[in-house]
Amino acid sequence: MHVLLKTGAVLSNREISRTFNVCTRRGIRYSGSLKTGIRHVVLTTVLSKTPEESVENPYNDRFEGESLLYTGEGRLGNQRMERGNLALKMQMEKRFPIFVFEKKTPGKYVFLGQYDVVSVQTEKQPDAHGKPRKVFIFRLEKASDSASLPIKTLKTFRNSKSK
Repeated sequence: MHVLLKTGAVLSNREISRTFNVCTRRGIRYSGSLKTGIRHVVLTTVLSKTPEESVENPYNDRFEGESLLYTGEGRLGNQRMERGNLALKMQMEKRFPIFVFEKKTPGKYVFLGQYDVVSVQTEKQPDAHGKPRKVFIFRLEKASDSASLPIKTLKTFRNSKSK
């Protein structure tokens, strides 16, 4: 049995971690492993930032039409195709689900939907020290406005909301 998580649902970082069985840190969080297989990926993005927040979070994520352009992981120097970046690249072939959340305020994340990676390219962006570097830009397109989650996940989600 499954429950539907719909676009616009607000979760805490802890709820995301428990619901999707991923870590509480990082923008690209995946369940499973690169060697044995990834079950799903959770992406968190910040689309509206103050100049001060841009120093801590140098990523230039943005929407271009209906596509989300998501900057790969790695805050300093050129990014490398490993860890979360490799997981996103693998999704183009393996097609495991990617669930995207936008951080709105500290501790509050809005579910944007389920997405697929359709391409990856590089561009120049400043790193956390303001130095130019090569980053990966993953073009994601929405696959669904909702996510079907197992019923045991619902129990975890409900229990964490009551605390």
